[in-house]
Amino acid sequence: MSDAPDPRSFYTERLPTQFNRAIRDQEQAVEEATRVLAGMRAVEATLKIEVRGEGGGEFFLNITGGELAPADEPKHPPVLTLIQDRPSFERLVAEAGDSALGFLGGLSGLAGEMKLTKARLDNLTGVAGMLHFEVSGDDGFWVATHFGPAPAPAEPTTRIRVSPEAYASLRSGELNPQDAFLGGQIEVEGDMQLAMQVALAAIAPD
Repeated sequence: MSDAPDPRSFYTERLPTQFNRAIRDQEQAVEEATRVLAGMRAVEATLKIEVRGEGGGEFFLNITGGELAPADEPKHPPVLTLIQDRPSFERLVAEAGDSALGFLGGLSGLAGEMKLTKARLDNLTGVAGMLHFEVSGDDGFWVATHFGPAPAPAEPTTRIRVSPEAYASLRSGELNPQDAFLGGQIEVEGDMQLAMQVALAAIAPD
């Protein structure tokens, strides 16, 4: 005897349930997208960038109502300062392509694109110090992130180092930061608390 449902139960129960579940799922996706958009629109902040080496420079990126614009002066005290050398800048840009959010994801070592929301910035409130993130190897790169408006110190508070293989797995989503750390694929030197604060802010839901 066939395992197929009888026509009555299929058309009066199963099909309506599946059909309506699809629209409920879509409604939930819209609600989530609306929430994330509101969080992005609520960002009012300034990022400072320092690219060291020939052709580099100092840049201020002011975010107002979620829209980012370059400027000669900061509109707000910088919430963070990103410091790179020219080769590291080129390595990250090549990886992210035209995706600014992918670039942020690359800086954080996370998979895919990282959206900058007010909640994510709020998670960094009170964080102080400079974190030096490095991918080892010939094709590796480094970026130092200093939190707060004070001038960046000469030496980082915390150093985080990962292998190219671990970084690739983190970026693809095959490996999450907690498992990588517990498995010894992420090396941390210095202030562990700073590393944990930044990691929690980066992996927090959008």
